Amino acid sequence: MEEKNIGNATEKKVLAANMWIIFDFGAPDKRYKRFLSTGRPAFKSFIENLLLYDNVIIPTQDFLPLTLLLDGLGEDVVLNLISSNSLNFLRFKGAFCYIGNGGGLQTYEIFSEPDARMPFCAPVDEAILWALNGIPEKHKDPKLPKIVLDATTEIDSSSLKDEIRHETYMDILGSPYLRNIFAIKNKYMDRLAGINAKQVRIYGGANSEQWKGDEIDNVLLLAATNLELHLMNKAGCKDLMTSNPIGHILKAKGERCLKGQVSDNTFTTLKEIANIPDIGEGVLTKQIDIKSLLRIKQSREGEAFRKWFHAHCRDDAKTIAKEYIKLMEQIPKINSLPLKILRFILTTGIGNIPHVGPLLGTVASITDSFFIDKWLQGSLPKFFIENLKQISK
Repeated sequence: MEEKNIGNATEKKVLAANMWIIFDFGAPDKRYKRFLSTGRPAFKSFIENLLLYDNVIIPTQDFLPLTLLLDGLGEDVVLNLISSNSLNFLRFKGAFCYIGNGGGLQTYEIFSEPDARMPFCAPVDEAILWALNGIPEKHKDPKLPKIVLDATTEIDSSSLKDEIRHETYMDILGSPYLRNIFAIKNKYMDRLAGINAKQVRIYGGANSEQWKGDEIDNVLLLAATNLELHLMNKAGCKDLMTSNPIGHILKAKGERCLKGQVSDNTFTTLKEIANIPDIGEGVLTKQIDIKSLLRIKQSREGEAFRKWFHAHCRDDAKTIAKEYIKLMEQIPKINSLPLKILRFILTTGIGNIPHVGPLLGTVASITDSFFIDKWLQGSLPKFFIENLKQISK
């Protein structure tokens, strides 16, 4: 599949690597259930990131996250997300492994008869169908496989092998801190202890049943982290959400790539300051209607909020609080007006509102909707925050 750009360059995008249900050779239903048992924070993060970013990109090998989304949110919601360019997939074909007898860190695929190809390295259309067949109820829209395919960019593991291998080895060899953290004593990275000459160790995630936590596993874990950072850059993402348990490494490596705090943390701070409810939890417990949430996300207020958030809420809690107070104080004379009237003014223009213009004081002199639009533009993020508060009531 030809590699293509995801979205456009001006969109705010995030790589939701914490939604990546990494392939291993265990039963798919076990991987799925293991994610369900530990992945609630990741699912909540995904829902909130739909509000914070124009485009959320999920990396995957076999599209098991697609099964998760269809099962958890429903087909209509997934189609809405894809059609509005709020959701894309980044298919990583293949996987990383560590090979004995000097093979070291490598990528691999499994080639066999066409009807026996494993979904993590099968052609992308076959992998999508495999994931859709894992849903208890057959999808209603016959175009769904093609819609998902069109929303997918594929990267072959072999194209990144040398780059990830070199960077991972250099990270460890050049950092006494990492060597100490990972308890790696061997200077020969292709001949680490814990594997026989004819053995191969795959990486299935730090919570997989095969995880031993020795130096080979830790090299694979660091390689997975480097892979996420490379995929983030290839997709043109502003941020990365990861579930890899090596935050200290991401902090050291990611600060130069991510430029500021991760938005998950800053949005949590904003929610506390603005008294915004737990949106992700509300959706998962069905207390918040996901379709209503998406309407707010796709509104003009939602777009303005995302621009405001990324411009002003990327720093510490004190800065976020200061910016929120400034937002609340904008245009104080109109803040007391009912929200519906403000929206009507914003979209219609005062000249079209009978009997209301004279009641609005200084606003009445502004009769051109273009100027009204510019005047109220700064309050759109505020309207969005108020909508979030209302939607959970």
